Amino acid sequence: MMLHVRYRGSRAAVLLLAAACLAAVLPAAAADQRAIVIDPGHGGLDVGAKGKFGSLEKDIALSVSKKLKALIEQNQGYRVVLTRDKDVNPSQVDRAAIANNNDALVFLSIHVNASFRKKAQGSETFFMSLNATDEEARRLAYQENREMALDKNIAGSDKDEIKMILWDMAQSAYVRQSSQLAELIQAQLNSLLGTENRGIKQANFAVLRGVACPAVLVEAAFISNPEEEQKLVEESFQDNVAQAVYTGLMRFLAVYGKN
Repeated sequence: MMLHVRYRGSRAAVLLLAAACLAAVLPAAAADQRAIVIDPGHGGLDVGAKGKFGSLEKDIALSVSKKLKALIEQNQGYRVVLTRDKDVNPSQVDRAAIANNNDALVFLSIHVNASFRKKAQGSETFFMSLNATDEEARRLAYQENREMALDKNIAGSDKDEIKMILWDMAQSAYVRQSSQLAELIQAQLNSLLGTENRGIKQANFAVLRGVACPAVLVEAAFISNPEEEQKLVEESFQDNVAQAVYTGLMRFLAVYGKN
């Protein structure tokens, strides 16, 4: 059963309350321990979207995420944490908890897209909003969130539900930064991959909702498009996706990395 809480008072007061409550439920982390958290979408029995030629979203997401992790570690001094490094499926609560318990600077959820329109193409980058940009974005968020109903941990304890409410409150403080991070990553995806510019969008993705830092969800390309599916399984294309996300991320951190 979902808990519904009515917040009273100014937005600033609400955010201060959220910060104070988060400090009480999350372990303290030193400044030099802050991490970049990368979330390979799906995993385990949840394969995500499937391509015409049998490619699975969970495999591509994990491969791109590992490439992105390697890029950051080879070129920067940031600690990088994956929410999964093998074929398992952490719950949405667990994915958010990994970010929050590591005092994440940013949270990047990596996915590939699917559409009932077989010719849909290009990359998209999303940030959290209760109101979707359009109907297609709403449907995509619904599809990605459906696994919530299957997660064994989602019912969890009352303590877990309280944490999720607090994290939801905290996420509202990062909407503007998340939007800017999405813009910078999307610009690189457009220029490096040469894919159609579908722009940045907003949707109610559960995996972003519980993260207390700037957070975006990247849809690299459409696995439902046979031409893009063939690209998605190529090492060179995955390298380019990782490079695009890396470049956009570094431009973001050049401004916000010490916040």
